[in-house]
Amino acid sequence: MTNPFPPGARGQPSPLKRELKAYLLKLVVGVAVLDAVAIGLYYGLHIADRPVNTQEVFIAVWVVLTLIIVTTMMKRIRQARRRR
Repeated sequence: MTNPFPPGARGQPSPLKRELKAYLLKLVVGVAVLDAVAIGLYYGLHIADRPVNTQEVFIAVWVVLTLIIVTTMMKRIRQARRRR
C-alpha cells in the first residue's frame, strides 16, 4: 500500500487528498450521528428496562447500521484511492 499523501507536498491539497478527507469526515460524522441517535433511542425508549431479547435486537440493528455506514464509506475511499 502506498501513501496517497507524499511527504513534502506543500501548498494546495490535491483533489484526491480533498476527496479522501471528505469521505473520511463523512464516515466519522455518519457513525457519530448514528451513535447519538441510537443512544438517545436507547434511553428514550428505556431499552435497559425491557427484556433481554429486545435489548439484543436493538444492539444488533445498531451494529448492522454501523457496518453499513462503515463499509459503504470505506468502499468509496478504496475506489478513490484506486483512481489516483
